Amino acid sequence: MTSNGASGPRRPAGIPPAGLLKAGLLALLTALALPAAASDWQRYGNARFQYWIDIPPGFSKVEEADNGDGGVSASPDGAAELRVWGSYPTAGSLAAEARERQAFDQRDGWSISYQTQNKSGAVWSGAKGNRIVYARAIPGCDKAVAYFRLEYDRKRQKAFDPVISRLVKSFRSGDCRAR
Repeated sequence: MTSNGASGPRRPAGIPPAGLLKAGLLALLTALALPAAASDWQRYGNARFQYWIDIPPGFSKVEEADNGDGGVSASPDGAAELRVWGSYPTAGSLAAEARERQAFDQRDGWSISYQTQNKSGAVWSGAKGNRIVYARAIPGCDKAVAYFRLEYDRKRQKAFDPVISRLVKSFRSGDCRAR
């Protein structure tokens, strides 16, 4: 009905309302854009320690260390740095090694505000001045440990929250039975 009470034109059967068409078009465009955004992440795999992680869009290719344990990637502006590496714990276990690394960070001036450990690994984060650090350790093959560590400016914390979530989800060690 129109505002004066008269019936308006009727939509032929099978034709959706304009609002539904717009919503459908928006959903289609969003679905097409998501794979493109996801593909901007680059996969890094470490052959020596058998771990994998996605590198954020725009970050440099991982510059691997000569010993092959991992490497460093940086944001385009150089303000954020992602380090990835594997090692054999000198402290005897992943848990002991993580505690030792947290202590090193504290001695280096980092104020550790969050830390947790469980069977899937260890996590700690903190701040030093205007910088934030997020570190994660996961068990690898042959008693090795794989790590990633992201440092970035505090003012960009909200922008890096989803980056950290993706890093955490993508960080995996290999199938140790296959070795």
